[in-house]
Amino acid sequence: MEQDMQYVVQLALKKKQILDKAPLQYMIRAALAGLYIGFVIVVCFKAGEFFRAAHSPAAYVVAAALFGIALILIMYGDAELFTGNTMYFTVAMMRRAATPADTLRNWAACYGGNTIGALLFACLFYATGIFEHIGKDHLLNEVTAVKMNASTLHLFFKAVLCNWLVCLACFLPSRVKGDGAKITLMLLLVFVFFLSGYEHSIANLALFSIALLHPHPDTVSLAGALHNLVPVTLGNIAGGSLFVGMVYQYLSLPLCKQTKEEKMLLAPQAK
Repeated sequence: MEQDMQYVVQLALKKKQILDKAPLQYMIRAALAGLYIGFVIVVCFKAGEFFRAAHSPAAYVVAAALFGIALILIMYGDAELFTGNTMYFTVAMMRRAATPADTLRNWAACYGGNTIGALLFACLFYATGIFEHIGKDHLLNEVTAVKMNASTLHLFFKAVLCNWLVCLACFLPSRVKGDGAKITLMLLLVFVFFLSGYEHSIANLALFSIALLHPHPDTVSLAGALHNLVPVTLGNIAGGSLFVGMVYQYLSLPLCKQTKEEKMLLAPQAK
């Protein structure tokens, strides 16, 4: 566990170094994450729509099964994702390798870069005309409307659970060997969060940007996007920082001094 935590700190320090020495490079890495998520969202909802149009209950399952590709692109493509950084920098801060100012600066830069990438992809995709004539009942619009009209409290706790899983999908692959095992873990954990209906701030940024630029019902609006993104962003921070970063940092701490009785019990096993 200690070795894994040291690896997390090393990643956070690498991210900090890039932002300090080459901020433009860091912003491009963050923008790539938003772009990659946009690419995959189109695939998810284009594939899912085939099933929805056929009145199949598998529509959302298909979309969920494909979304993990986004995290693979981000992790292997050296992109920077805000939600994962909530965990990395919490651990680094608790270990005094990064300051609160370092953490907030990274989160702000990464979130801003992710937003730029999501908006850029939405504009580029709009220029293709692929979704130019989608119906207002398209799966993309149905899912977006549900997200934009949920209660603030529900959105917050959906976001907490989402980033708990997303940060595990970033952290646990470092504990297994081989790209096949790493990719499988990422796909499965992202599938769990997507199918469960949890809320991911950066994915929502890309989804909402695409939906708002294309034909959509009145239940999809800019006000609805803001209503969603504020509690979802806060919930993602809580989920990644508290339930993964702080929990695993605590679990990595050395055990308290053993009592005399415990030492006697463990002595034969040590031999």
